[in-house]
Amino acid sequence: MKHYLKMIKPFDIIIVVLLLIASFIPYFVFAHQEADQQAATSSSKAVYTAVVTHNGEEVYRIKLTGHKGTTTWKYNDGHDWNTIVTTGDQIQIKDANCSDQVCVRKGKIAKPGQTIVCLPHKLLIEIKSTGHTSGNNTGGMVTE
Repeated sequence: MKHYLKMIKPFDIIIVVLLLIASFIPYFVFAHQEADQQAATSSSKAVYTAVVTHNGEEVYRIKLTGHKGTTTWKYNDGHDWNTIVTTGDQIQIKDANCSDQVCVRKGKIAKPGQTIVCLPHKLLIEIKSTGHTSGNNTGGMVTE
């Protein structure tokens, strides 16, 4: 052990400490960017909307901003079905009859740009952000 301590020079310790401090720089940069993004979003009164599309055509839309309670909507296209549940400002595919269940395991999403994709059913749920309130398509939904 003493042999190894003799090999360490004072400048080596300074370099290690500086590298250790520098390793935290990305954390502070990204935390600052995230705080700026959240401040910009909250000050612009952005409205988050979940848009469900099948084969590129919109089949359902629900406003997530200000949503209270639980809303359940079942997409049914012949033999394919997905149960979509909106709880508060989050949306998820709760159940589906596809074989891989990737869309169900994805869980809840709530931020703009996040998506849930059910490839076997060609179904896409995407969170979009707008600066104004848009109407809801509530056909076929059940509010609990």
